[in-house]
Amino acid sequence: MEDSLKPLEAAVQFSPYDPPLSFAGEEEGGHEEIAPERWRILVVDDEPDVHLATTFALKDEIILDRPLELLHAYSGDEALQMLSREPDIAVVLLDVVMNGSEDGLAVAHAIRHQLNLKELRIVLRTGHPGYAPEYAVIRDYGINDYKTKSELTQIRLQTTLTTAIRSYQQLKTVDANRRGLEMIIEASASLFERRTQESFAAGALAHLIALLGLPHHGLIAIHQPSTPGTRPPHAWLIASAAGKLNALVGQPLAALEDPLVLNAIEHAIRSRSPLYTAEFAVLYLNRPHDQEAAIYLSTQRPLAKDERQLLEVFCTNIAVGLENVALFRQLQDLAYIDPLTYLPNRTQFVTRLDNLLKSAEPDEVVVLLDIAQFSQINDALGHLIGDQLLQSVAQRLRPLVPATATLARLGVDLFGVVGHYQPEQLTPLFEAFERPFAVASHRLRVQISCAAAHLRDTEPTGIGCLKDVTIALNQAKRADNGQLVWYSPSMSRASRRRLDLLHDLESAIHRGQLTIHYQPQIALDSGEIVGVEALARWPQPDGSFIPPDRFIPLAEQSGLILDLGNWLVTQVCGQLSEWRALGLGALRMAINVSMVQFNHEGLIDLLADALQRHSLSASLIEVEITESVAMARPEEVMAKIARLKALGVSVAIDDFGTGFSSLAYLQKLHADRLKIDRAFIRDMGLSENPYSIAEMVINLGHKLGIKVLAEGVESPAQATLLRSLGCDEAQGFLFAKPAPPAPLTHWFLETGLKVAV
Repeated sequence: MEDSLKPLEAAVQFSPYDPPLSFAGEEEGGHEEIAPERWRILVVDDEPDVHLATTFALKDEIILDRPLELLHAYSGDEALQMLSREPDIAVVLLDVVMNGSEDGLAVAHAIRHQLNLKELRIVLRTGHPGYAPEYAVIRDYGINDYKTKSELTQIRLQTTLTTAIRSYQQLKTVDANRRGLEMIIEASASLFERRTQESFAAGALAHLIALLGLPHHGLIAIHQPSTPGTRPPHAWLIASAAGKLNALVGQPLAALEDPLVLNAIEHAIRSRSPLYTAEFAVLYLNRPHDQEAAIYLSTQRPLAKDERQLLEVFCTNIAVGLENVALFRQLQDLAYIDPLTYLPNRTQFVTRLDNLLKSAEPDEVVVLLDIAQFSQINDALGHLIGDQLLQSVAQRLRPLVPATATLARLGVDLFGVVGHYQPEQLTPLFEAFERPFAVASHRLRVQISCAAAHLRDTEPTGIGCLKDVTIALNQAKRADNGQLVWYSPSMSRASRRRLDLLHDLESAIHRGQLTIHYQPQIALDSGEIVGVEALARWPQPDGSFIPPDRFIPLAEQSGLILDLGNWLVTQVCGQLSEWRALGLGALRMAINVSMVQFNHEGLIDLLADALQRHSLSASLIEVEITESVAMARPEEVMAKIARLKALGVSVAIDDFGTGFSSLAYLQKLHADRLKIDRAFIRDMGLSENPYSIAEMVINLGHKLGIKVLAEGVESPAQATLLRSLGCDEAQGFLFAKPAPPAPLTHWFLETGLKVAV
């Protein structure tokens, strides 16, 4: 092996003719390509002298701005063991022939295929000039260079190592970039699952620090326009921070105490570009809609060019992610924030109720405030003024609601409050509406209907709770006295019973389970039957009846009154046809018509069709409307009565005396009959002037040429008194109770009573 050492020994002396080493594309200033402090070289040879000569030749050598660190192995096995435990070995100077003829090749094969070291460079050396591996061997064994030891003068050894180290460095950079990009892809996928700005910023900062193995110290500041009633406009806030800066999360960027770092961040923001120093980096993220961001990272070392590129690529993804978070927040605002008042909307309020109801405390109260007649303000002044009024209401209520409570806009003119309140603490909310609201040039006084409930008394869900308080609010609206109505569970039970009754009524109407009873109407002067009033009845399986005063208002409120009215008209016309066949064809049929049915456009056609189908004269039908219906819309009522009379139908004003009809209006109605309310008949003889109201109605009717009928006559004394006052007709238990068609027909025929013609 002595011959193999001579070239290395000779190479210790430098030739003055050897040119200095330089490589195209090298960066000035080694900090741009910072890697480990030393390049680690493994010398593998079974001759100790080769190790000594190599060490001597490379002593104090600097390659690519870094010194060398030589490691030594004297056999293939020792080399593989060392490679398996020592990191970052850049080059292996490997003797081809050691213990066996191909020991070096076996080591090369193991390096590539067992240890899987792809970046490490393998330089084969041999002391036998005549021995040269074939090309296929070099290719298959992943050998990067092959030299005879006689070729390796000091300069050529430096050149060979420089080339190998340069290649190793490039491969490591590529691999680091590949792994960095993989980390970026994985981190981006993870970050895009985050839906809040704070969570996203915290995750992004953690991934940035991990990407380059930086110290756990930095922050992300986000600049965004404010929404009314929140933070000052255009505030830079620290959304996330790590290390010693962690306490600054949520604070303005100006809270950063280090002036050097603060100035650097502000410089990057002003210049809209990144800033790199030997100790830290500041990255600027330009986002649309004036939603910028800046990232400060403590590096404690200069960042290499490839590291900067990785950071900037990742920051591009972070900018996109922040935009997605902003869009998601906008969607959340649309879903949970009322865009007019910037208060929580109904959805968020229900969610808040759900959370509170999980552990409702005794003093947790929900309040509903409904602006009375708000639609009239919109109609009179326009929707713009209406919107401004709602904003003014929200602005006045907001400071009256503590931070622990929630104020929300639940509907067009409905506000809700939920939180810890004692009943007396609610007073300021109501007093807020005692002063007028200044809206544009208007001063608007607003009345409210209000209801409240203790959460413990309501259903255990947000929707159920809101439903319960709405029941109390509806009662407050009906009372129309401005008083607060407190919800009680009995209200829900009554509401459920009402709903059940409504479902049963709808079913009964469609299945024909309702019946009609008829109460005779008598001419007081002759005692003859002049007509009957049709009265709907709802029989039950046990033989009882649900009173009309329970199901008729329900039908009117629900709209079922139209179906009920259509069914009743068809039935009574059929009954009139049957009575005509029995010789009772001159009976007048009085039909009660509700306000809903009276105002419905199809009433005239319904009557005309039913009369034509049964070949009946229109004069047999009398439509009864209450005085309140007659007074509701005077012009429309008069027009509808005129159409009814043109058809040949007569019209009666029911419950007369309970309303406030003017004489002039009553005359214009051209009604055929006034019906004195039973309350006035019942009170006859109980006061000093026993019949003043009844007498007034009778005289009024006669002066207007209108017949008068008294309802609820139950005693002969009442009948005698009415007869003496000149009342034309009467009905009541004195003469006959309402009865089904069959027994009433039998009564007509058995008594032989004549029917007045």
